[in-house]
Amino acid sequence: MGPISKKLIDGFKKTKNQKVINFSGIKEAKAYAKDLDKGVVSEDELSKYDPLHAVYIYAQNKVSVLVEQLSELPVLSQLTNALSKADDIYLPSSPPMSPHTTSYFTCWGFFDLCVGIKNESFGTVILDFLKNLKLDTGLIKIIECMQNSRMGIFIHKGHLDRYVILEELVTGKEMKVIVPSGYQGKRDEIWFARVMPEPFPELNYGYSVVFTTPYILINLNGDLGSSAKRDDWEAFFDRNLKATGEKDKIKAYESFMKYGKNKHFWNEYIFEGYVNYQADMIMLAGFPDKPLSMPHSKASQRERGEI
Repeated sequence: MGPISKKLIDGFKKTKNQKVINFSGIKEAKAYAKDLDKGVVSEDELSKYDPLHAVYIYAQNKVSVLVEQLSELPVLSQLTNALSKADDIYLPSSPPMSPHTTSYFTCWGFFDLCVGIKNESFGTVILDFLKNLKLDTGLIKIIECMQNSRMGIFIHKGHLDRYVILEELVTGKEMKVIVPSGYQGKRDEIWFARVMPEPFPELNYGYSVVFTTPYILINLNGDLGSSAKRDDWEAFFDRNLKATGEKDKIKAYESFMKYGKNKHFWNEYIFEGYVNYQADMIMLAGFPDKPLSMPHSKASQRERGEI
């Protein structure tokens, strides 16, 4: 447990009889996995969604409410200020207003943005808080999956019925996913996305969910729509994973995809690499360590005489 969590819990214990935070919404969730579809997934509100996707939508909504309430407390000011500044910079919504979608930015802001020596995020603080209060083990498990999640670089390996098969670079993990945005893509495309796993294997969903609108990585050196090359991205990781300090390549990759070289590493890549979009996906080009390869980097703008 980090110092932010400890201060929050200690402060709550002193004021637990005051209505500082409203937990009524959290207690609605069922404590056991077998009740998730009835408890976490409201038939009235979420029936239009895939069941697994709905589980994560529910949890994301609960986390959003808690972040809104907790962000008013001085003990979380570091996280609150960092998220607020990022919101002002990247103006998350959806293209053409911003290449940072709400789904991408909230996951980054709640689960990847961290401060302090213990790398505390809103997600870790909320988990410590809920565990200390012994609230809803089902919801805690889902939020743990979200906190442990990260963006990844994937190769499209084809389709199986309604599913897309993705293979992650470096880890080599192959997964069957649904894509709620509706984008199905094509074989050999390279995707930048956040994939959420089954939180409860005993429910046997048999697939994972691409929780963010997928970013499709393309090659601007040829036709606009040509896919980026796997070899080029593998070379990118060969150049950059050593920055994590991890000796194990998979651990280095996982750390790099979650935290980058700095807290805005992947945010900047989305902003500088943005090319175009359609309703169900967004196109990016270039590599974060090669400024001239990204169309909206300052180096590219200078090259074009725009600044």
